[in-house]
Amino acid sequence: MPPKDLAAAPIQLPGLTYTVIVNWNGWSETVECLQSCFRLSGVNNIVLVIDNGSTDGSVGHLRRLFPGLRVIENDANLGFAGACNVGIRAAIQAGAEFVWLLNNDTVVDSAALAELINALRSRPKAAFAGSKIYYASRPNVIWFAGGALPTLGSEPFHRGLDESDEGKYDTVTACGFITGCSLLARTTAIAAIGVMPEDYFVYWEDVDWNERAAVARTQRIYVPTSRVWHKVGASSQEKTGQRNPAMDRYVMRNFILFHRQHRPHSLPLAVLRGWLRTLKILFWYRHPRRSAASFQGMIDGICGRTGQING
Repeated sequence: MPPKDLAAAPIQLPGLTYTVIVNWNGWSETVECLQSCFRLSGVNNIVLVIDNGSTDGSVGHLRRLFPGLRVIENDANLGFAGACNVGIRAAIQAGAEFVWLLNNDTVVDSAALAELINALRSRPKAAFAGSKIYYASRPNVIWFAGGALPTLGSEPFHRGLDESDEGKYDTVTACGFITGCSLLARTTAIAAIGVMPEDYFVYWEDVDWNERAAVARTQRIYVPTSRVWHKVGASSQEKTGQRNPAMDRYVMRNFILFHRQHRPHSLPLAVLRGWLRTLKILFWYRHPRRSAASFQGMIDGICGRTGQING
């Protein structure tokens, strides 16, 4: 059953789209994202920033640079899904037909949103549409070209990862997984499957949402003509040791939680893979604090602990 506030949504305004951007102590990156969003063409789009309890003066900076910018200020950090859901509910209450979830550390092509909308309109059974996403630091190298949901204790698969774009992934394709980095959702589909799951707090919520869409027998489609550039930092942090151990704990916990909830038959394999990853962090990357955090996340997931991690 959809949440009550979604069930009571007003009449839908055809074509109206809300772009929801979550900001948490990252206003300088959000600026470049907003600048690109305000250059979008061919759409009836409202940009909405959800500030997730920032403490760096983000809201003041953004409102000074973009007078009239629509911002909802959360009193506390609600996590990525919690903040997205604030924006999703606002969009649905305003009668939006579509909601575009967009990471604040992205820059988008002027046609990116219009291409996603056109793709969903031409495929009534599709709930989500996603962009071709490149590394911002390597503008012709692919980070995401559609993906697959986890199976047998695995992680979601990014098609085309780290490949130069030579036209191999230039066809609109139904796929299992659309990353929340750039995900256009039909609001009628959200009413059917619910808003993003907030149990994860951060990481894996988009994977779970795609799983729910799959269970509801709706399509997820990759749209190569929608182009986005993402300032991906996870891989470099992994190698240099700059990654916050809390990230390892969340990633590991939520990896286990997802399989615990949706792939219970492969949970032992997921735990084994999690343990091997924890050992790799310790012995290959030589980061004992991160390895300890990863191990604690594995315990959290096995025990079914959800929400924000404290301590």
